[in-house]
Amino acid sequence: MLPFLKIMVKNLLAGPSTEAFPFAPAHTPARFRGKANHDKSKCILCGICRHVCAAGAIQMRVVEDGSGVEYVLWHNSCVFCGLCAHYCPTKALTMTDDWHMAHRGEDRFAVREDSFVRYGQCSTCGSRIQPRPAVIVEALGTKYPDRFLMCPSCKRESLAKRSVPAKPAMETSETSDE
Repeated sequence: MLPFLKIMVKNLLAGPSTEAFPFAPAHTPARFRGKANHDKSKCILCGICRHVCAAGAIQMRVVEDGSGVEYVLWHNSCVFCGLCAHYCPTKALTMTDDWHMAHRGEDRFAVREDSFVRYGQCSTCGSRIQPRPAVIVEALGTKYPDRFLMCPSCKRESLAKRSVPAKPAMETSETSDE
């Protein structure tokens, strides 16, 4: 009986060994994959996230006026695999450590993240292109910033003009005097 009392007093002095959640924040492991977060300021509308999402939790719809794309991320359908964040080339999608997903059944269609991503404009002809956020232009378009903001046809035209020499090479009569 005496060894039991000794252990009990030791544990009482050590304090509780369980977490006090919900009265205190719970510990979340560093690599935990919680709710996905979409940052529209980095999104280039490549659609890779929607393509790799096995659960179909990501939907992209062009709005009626054609000015951009409505991006919807359904948290109820997400299986937290993290493939969307892994394959996102601009890191617009990230997995947070937020695991608080409890909600009432009547709110199941409200547990989603909506954002609107506006199309960009070609710097030469003004046609509609994928968005080029400033963060992405600074990271990827530093080598040729003028070409980075062009549509594919203007970019092709620009490259073709560069590859053609300004004046064709001409034979001069001075070199053939022999």
